[in-house]
Amino acid sequence: MIFSGTILSLLFVSVIPSISLGQAASQSDVIAPWELINYARVVLEIEPIRQKYYRQAQALAGGQIPRNSCFAMSPQNIPSGMETICASYTRDAMQVLKKYNMTLEQFNAITLRAQQDNAFSQRIQTEMMRLKQP
Repeated sequence: MIFSGTILSLLFVSVIPSISLGQAASQSDVIAPWELINYARVVLEIEPIRQKYYRQAQALAGGQIPRNSCFAMSPQNIPSGMETICASYTRDAMQVLKKYNMTLEQFNAITLRAQQDNAFSQRIQTEMMRLKQP
């Protein structure tokens, strides 16, 4: 869902993504406090990256970007030039995940849980606000 919205709306992702491709956690899965903190850090760090590549994709596509243009389309249907933007976004986002010792599967599981559990999503939002404070 790279270009379908903002990761911060969870969110997340619409990111973050954004990078929602893996398996989901069930509501009963326990997310350790450090995982929630790292997730919030990842979201905050990936969002500017997503925005940068979104602007590049908009310029390439003349302002109109197909929903999920990097992940939902078959490679032959991705607009010319977009594959480079998609690859760069994915590379940069994966570097952020690695920085915080988070796998794509962990990230996606937390993202899905946040989309399904308002209280959990609020915990993430609260942590993100705390991390943004000086």
